[in-house]
Amino acid sequence: MKTKLALIVLAASFAAPAWAGGPIDDLAEVSGLSNRKVQMLIGNRTAFAEYRYSYDRSLEKLVAAIGTDNYERLMDGERVVIRDAEGRQLAVQLRSGELHYAQ
Repeated sequence: MKTKLALIVLAASFAAPAWAGGPIDDLAEVSGLSNRKVQMLIGNRTAFAEYRYSYDRSLEKLVAAIGTDNYERLMDGERVVIRDAEGRQLAVQLRSGELHYAQ
């Protein structure tokens, strides 16, 4: 029984990287910001102690990466398609204060 449990835990640890990631990670990669800063820009900024001195610079960097129109549409809850440096497309949408992949 212990061997079976150990094998399940071991298999889950190898599968975990496949579960990791999401739209915030992808947007952070496209913009060159950290996940935390993307969360600060997308969500409630006052939950982040550093927002007072890093919000404006982070916002400028995100807007430069995705474009002003895309940023405004994203914040309005519309679907936005962003292209990364390698040419891959990322379709995201802000719903209920959370970033999701758009269909």
